[in-house]
Amino acid sequence: MMVNSKVNRVSVERLKEGPSSGLKVKIDIKDIGGKGEDLAVAYSYSAEYADGVGKLTVEGEIVDRLEKKAAEEARKSWKDKKEISSDYKMALMNYINYVASIEGVVAARIVRLPPPMAPPRIMRKE
Repeated sequence: MMVNSKVNRVSVERLKEGPSSGLKVKIDIKDIGGKGEDLAVAYSYSAEYADGVGKLTVEGEIVDRLEKKAAEEARKSWKDKKEISSDYKMALMNYINYVASIEGVVAARIVRLPPPMAPPRIMRKE
């Protein structure tokens, strides 16, 4: 269960005037740590507006409370291989996408960029 999220940095810039014909969103998990049953996940969310119109970046951290064993396994997997299970990764990506896009709405408005609305949930292809 996601119990906390915080934004550490927001950066937005309008690079040129005019409309944008799309948005490319990239989400990176930077680090995983925490103690006990709390898993701390540092992330970076970037939204690049098509046609070179602008760029938005949100960096932050979320805390997810898991069973202690699951949290320890996730930290160990990250430390050893910089990987986490694909199912858990999808849950994290969707949560980060939601939180960062909502936070990005205000920042985008300041420089008159369209809001980075949260796209549909990310799903893994079978």
